[in-house]
Amino acid sequence: MPSTIFLPPDVTMESVGTVADALRDLPPDVDIVLDAAGLTAPDLSVVQLIESLRAEARLRGTAVRLATPADDTLTALLHRAGFTDAMTPDDNAFWFHGVPLQ
Repeated sequence: MPSTIFLPPDVTMESVGTVADALRDLPPDVDIVLDAAGLTAPDLSVVQLIESLRAEARLRGTAVRLATPADDTLTALLHRAGFTDAMTPDDNAFWFHGVPLQ
């Protein structure tokens, strides 16, 4: 059974360590569902944390997914960071649950 982690609405570089600590406390063989729906003003540290988590999960043979597709706030951050310019089908499936970007 996957563990669901709810990202606090105000995750930024100053507070991302708390989320990273919570993720480190999970068993290494658990699948993770991230609920990012409540993010209000995230910065690039959120994307860096999630991408790092995805890479770690691939190495461990576990899964990470978003509870819902990226909302407007997270999508805007991905655009600003340039992630949408070189998005692979796997990235699109992760961030947008396979829904093509408009």
